[in-house]
Amino acid sequence: MNKRKKIIIIAAILLVVVAFFIVSAKLQPKTAMSLTTVKGIKGDISSKITALGTVGATQKQEVFSGIQGVVEYVAEEGQQVKKGDVILKISDEELKLELEQAQSKMKQQKIELSRLIDGPRPEELEKARIKYQDAFAAYESTLDDYVRNQGLFDSGAISENDLTNVKRELDVKKNQLSIMELELNLLENPDKDEIALKQATLEEAEKSLTNIRKKLDKAVTYAEFDGIVLKQDIKQGMTVSPGNLLLSIGSPSDLQIDFGVNEYDAARIKIGQKAIITGDGFGDKIYNGEVIKIAPSASVMQTSRGNETVVKTTIKIIDPDDNIKPGFSASVEITVEEKRSVILLPLECVIEGEDGKQVMIVKDGEISEREVKTGIENELYTEITQGLNEGEEVLQNPTQNKGDI
Repeated sequence: MNKRKKIIIIAAILLVVVAFFIVSAKLQPKTAMSLTTVKGIKGDISSKITALGTVGATQKQEVFSGIQGVVEYVAEEGQQVKKGDVILKISDEELKLELEQAQSKMKQQKIELSRLIDGPRPEELEKARIKYQDAFAAYESTLDDYVRNQGLFDSGAISENDLTNVKRELDVKKNQLSIMELELNLLENPDKDEIALKQATLEEAEKSLTNIRKKLDKAVTYAEFDGIVLKQDIKQGMTVSPGNLLLSIGSPSDLQIDFGVNEYDAARIKIGQKAIITGDGFGDKIYNGEVIKIAPSASVMQTSRGNETVVKTTIKIIDPDDNIKPGFSASVEITVEEKRSVILLPLECVIEGEDGKQVMIVKDGEISEREVKTGIENELYTEITQGLNEGEEVLQNPTQNKGDI
């Protein structure tokens, strides 16, 4: 047998031996000794929700311009203020002039209405009667002149132009008599419609006066509490219009964080739950917080993931200091559920079976399925409420090892 044939025969024998060991290894059943296992342990577990929000003042006063005018005084941004301090004053000189005019007008309306209701003074009535009598006498005299001149015109003694002049004078006297008669009748018998009209005019004057006084009240704004000017967008001498936000004040020692919670997590949020607060602006400082408000309905909010339906939630910062300021971004971590001294397993140990959740129990080198019930979980562990005792051994990742079981 030559050398080449010997090599071929040896190689063939080696291939057969290798194949035998491979097949034997595959046919030999696996035991628990060759798989990774963990034991159920007792420990504490908590479930948390994280969110991003903005620090703001819990107590906040926003000042809007109530009138149009020139700013005489405005508190500076960052200025400390006390309750009752003037924080904004708008020029009110024109309003004061309007107030005087409105007061004068209302006074005159009251006098005129009183005269209509009470009737004229005796001397006024007597004066009106004399004027009427004088007007009547003048009319009678002019009428006599007209009758006499009519006769002269008929006889050709005067011209038509002369008669026209007398007729014109008679018309004037007649008109004057009508005016005097009307004035006398109004004094002797006041018109109810005129009284009603005068009352309406007086009411309008009173409303105008009230509105001017309200505007004057808006010319000066006072601080509602001790705080600091958080924002100020105007300067002295600027003209402002009604409705514009001019400045806001808040209390730096009373801060909160507003944020949105998604629909799933919203059901787990409760008033009074504790939170820890961190942020880039705080350095390594960690603050404590508490949930104080949850919106009664959801709303759409712009988030890093786009438009998202969220429930607006507020956390009160329990221990604020000078390092945390309104306007800062903050990350909040809320503990929504917490349990102590319960059975725990890594999340990957629990799988979904036909009848619910289950684990793969390892005992005496044998592996068997067992149904379990779970409680709260976090990013690493899940609570086993039923079906497992402390110290019992289970497969760590039965899903990955399914083909080897």
